[in-house]
Amino acid sequence: MDNRVNRFLEKAKVSAEMLASKTGRAATQAATSAGKTATSVVGTTKLNLQIFDLNTEIEILYKEIGKMVYAVHKGGESDQSELQVKLDLIDEKLEKIEALREQISQAKTGPICPNCGRECGAEDAFCRNCGAQL
Repeated sequence: MDNRVNRFLEKAKVSAEMLASKTGRAATQAATSAGKTATSVVGTTKLNLQIFDLNTEIEILYKEIGKMVYAVHKGGESDQSELQVKLDLIDEKLEKIEALREQISQAKTGPICPNCGRECGAEDAFCRNCGAQL
C-alpha cells in the first residue's frame, strides 16, 4: 500500500480510539450521575415519608386534644398537664418536619442549566431536562 494510505489509516485508527475513549468516559459519567440521582431520589423519598408519619402523629394528637376540649365542654374535668404534654409533642413534631423540609431543600440545590434554565443535581455533568453540558 501507498505510504499516504497507511498514514491515513493510522490517523483514522487513532481518531477512532480517541472517540471510543471519550464515549466511554461520557457513558461512565452518565451512569455515575444516574446512580447519584437515584440515591438522591431515595433519600428525598425517605425524608418525605418521615414527614408524612410525623403529620399523621400530629393529626392523632389534634384529635386527642379535641376530645379533651369536648369533654370539658360537656362538664368533664380537664387535665392541664396532659394537654400541655400533647401541645409540646405537636411543637416538637412540627420542628422535626421543618428540619426535614430543610434537608430536602438543601439536597435540591444544584446548578441551573444554561440552556433550558432547569435546576440540576449538584453532581450532574449534564442537564436532566435537555442534556446540555453543565
